[in-house]
Amino acid sequence: MSEIQKSIQENYKILVVSASGKGKTYSFRNVDPETFGFVNIENKPLPFKNKFKYHSRPTSRIEAYNIIVEYAKNPEITAIGVDSFSAYADLVMAEARQTQKGYDIFNFYNDNISKFFDLIKKIKKEVILTAHYEILGIEGAMEKRVKVKGKEWEGLTEKEFTIVLFGDNKFLENGKPEYFFKLVEENTSAKCPPDIFGETVYKIPNDIQYLLTKIQEFKK
Repeated sequence: MSEIQKSIQENYKILVVSASGKGKTYSFRNVDPETFGFVNIENKPLPFKNKFKYHSRPTSRIEAYNIIVEYAKNPEITAIGVDSFSAYADLVMAEARQTQKGYDIFNFYNDNISKFFDLIKKIKKEVILTAHYEILGIEGAMEKRVKVKGKEWEGLTEKEFTIVLFGDNKFLENGKPEYFFKLVEENTSAKCPPDIFGETVYKIPNDIQYLLTKIQEFKK
């Protein structure tokens, strides 16, 4: 790879969306615990035994933002997971209600969500965010979209990401659940460049490490 190619090589920003209990956090179970930075804004126990070297539990907007900046600068960290954007947005709104009044509450909220996405896009690493959804009317159809406060970001969060996966599960004939990510699904904002997995692939395993591996193969 030439020096010019290296300088313009993309870093993917990925959004994993689902209802609670569909395996969003569990999907991080196979990432390298030595080189993956995990920002646990949900502040909850992990549903797997993986012991991250870089695992933080921020309790404020500023702390979460600064930790992501720190992880972005750390050369030992090759990719970052933020669990979840929904929890970060809640922290922003809580701070807005504590420090602002009237219309300034949502001005503060919208400005800080914009700054957050600007930060994520500038990071020279893959970044994976999880999020919850709500059902909105989009161009006359009801569609699953990332849940936010207010109207400015309603239905628009997904445009900040190259890949948007929707998590789901089903029970197999043996009675065991199968968890997976959908790359494309009707009435959702799911999207993924088809060349990463192939044009005939519409769902992948619930496994962030598998996703990261395929992205690295595609980039090469």
